[in-house]
Amino acid sequence: MIKNTPRNYVGDFEVEKLRAASINRGKWIFQIVKAGLEAGMQWDDIREAIRKAGAYKGYNSFLRTSDLKKFAKAFATDALIKTNDAEIPVLTDDEFVWEVHYCPLVEAWTQYTDDEKFIAKLCDACMEIDRGTMDTYGWNLELKNTIAGGDGKCTICMQKKK
Repeated sequence: MIKNTPRNYVGDFEVEKLRAASINRGKWIFQIVKAGLEAGMQWDDIREAIRKAGAYKGYNSFLRTSDLKKFAKAFATDALIKTNDAEIPVLTDDEFVWEVHYCPLVEAWTQYTDDEKFIAKLCDACMEIDRGTMDTYGWNLELKNTIAGGDGKCTICMQKKK
């Protein structure tokens, strides 16, 4: 069962607006992916398109650095931390662990379907944006837990390749 309830910042006007915008983005993602699948696209095509968007984001939206700590600071903005009820349990020269306790995208998707396998697959496909971003740095991204997979939190590990 998918557990996805924010713990912090509930009732904070600015955070609620950011969450609402992210939920709206999640609805768009759901509808675009669903329409693509219905039109005959394959999951691999969708994943590749999202990964390319991540590469674009990596080259154009983030600080170009070889320093994972500097990247983490640029990635984990105060707004993103609050929107996703997130924290950084590990940050070293070689590893950045981003832990998310609430996902507005999953909230959006559960408004359209209760198919947990589809939601988990959609979540993993959407993570291609971050995988594509990590590719631009030559770093790895590993999902250890996901809200969409029923884990109650997402644990996203970004690591320098050894």
